[in-house]
Amino acid sequence: MKRYIYKYAFLLGVIALWSCEPNTDDFSPSKGSADFSKFIAIGDSYTAGYTDGALGRRGQEEGFSAILGKQLMHVGSDSYNQPWVQSESSVGSTQLQPGVYNGYYELSIVDGSLSPVPTIGDAAIYAEDAISVDNQNFGVPGAKITHLVTAGYSQLNPFFGRFASSDMTHVLGDAANANPTFFSCWLAGNDVLAYALAGGVGSIGNGVTDITDVADYESAMGAVLNVLTSKGAKGVIGNIPDVSSIPFFTTVPYNAFVIDAATAAALNQNYEAYNAGAEAMGLPKMEFVEGANAFIIHDASIPAQLGSRRQATANDRLLLTAKSYAGSDDFKADPIIIDNYVLTADELTMISTATDAFNAINKTMAEGFDLAFFDANALMAQLNTTGLVIDGNHYKSTFVSGGVFSLDGIHTTGRGSAIIANAFIDAINAKYDAAIPRANINDYDMVEFP
Repeated sequence: MKRYIYKYAFLLGVIALWSCEPNTDDFSPSKGSADFSKFIAIGDSYTAGYTDGALGRRGQEEGFSAILGKQLMHVGSDSYNQPWVQSESSVGSTQLQPGVYNGYYELSIVDGSLSPVPTIGDAAIYAEDAISVDNQNFGVPGAKITHLVTAGYSQLNPFFGRFASSDMTHVLGDAANANPTFFSCWLAGNDVLAYALAGGVGSIGNGVTDITDVADYESAMGAVLNVLTSKGAKGVIGNIPDVSSIPFFTTVPYNAFVIDAATAAALNQNYEAYNAGAEAMGLPKMEFVEGANAFIIHDASIPAQLGSRRQATANDRLLLTAKSYAGSDDFKADPIIIDNYVLTADELTMISTATDAFNAINKTMAEGFDLAFFDANALMAQLNTTGLVIDGNHYKSTFVSGGVFSLDGIHTTGRGSAIIANAFIDAINAKYDAAIPRANINDYDMVEFP
């Protein structure tokens, strides 16, 4: 069975390669043509403050929306209230065993090397009463854009159930009732991410792991922006990063299947019949040597008589979870990475096509509603290539050591969130001729080492 981790995610690209954080003494903050007196944020797990694989108070305090809300107080925002987690613990969506969910991941020494290990989460967080008329954060981990306009979604997603005003309300309705004068809208990560996290198990449609239909996406985004701007509020909208720039999908090499000579010889013998059939069909054979090899992966496009399997190529992406699966008893019995843990080239094309379509819609709607636009896709691409140098520190998307991403490989550290918040601020300042001071990156945390 597939384990679903409701995650979301994601980021921008208008930051110079070298940038220092300005002090508020260097200039006079100004709201420009916008009214920031009542700021709200609507979105998914990034907006909620999800980090290290779970939702907890630490992540909420260092989420990008909290940092942005704090900086907006320099230009007239009165507050930034969130549905705070009341427990000292955290909780995620991975069920470790029946009734037991993960908490924050922590770095621990496993088999002689550092690896992220989940703590035990506090499931009581799901049942907390965090309802407040003063709430300004409407981030729901796991939510797709269509979920935000679905009445009764609180019954399906306990992260929304914590703070939904009623059993039959929807996220957009509660957000609108907050009467914002300014909003951030960073949605749709899950509209492709759920499919990607499931290893491409899904299709186009309305299922949990399906990629959202483009027409449904456009309709829901239009509804969200129509409602939020109906009373004159201004805002900023972000787009979706490509999964190929997120460490959850870039960390495990396709050719990290290390075996000894005896195992290589046994596999070559086992796949003699496969290779004969593959050669007859004009398909690549599978060959193994002592040392590093390409993993064997499941691929539904390979004929069933060949076991719907082949060796991975550089065009495939193994999920971060494939690393632990490769050490499991199931893998040792049959050394194939099943489809839950890999994205094939065809699946990546589906994701990329949908991402491009959704991003085009977001850009068009930002222009149509006269909103600021945050190019998360460009920021993530930069972090995945050259990186950013800020105050002498080099930040990249490299898992654990890059400083940007947390231990779940999808959501950001405090410093990663501050980078995102500053990118939002840059977009807002440019659109509304404002002078909102940027956050000091060094005030926030990175991955904690034991």
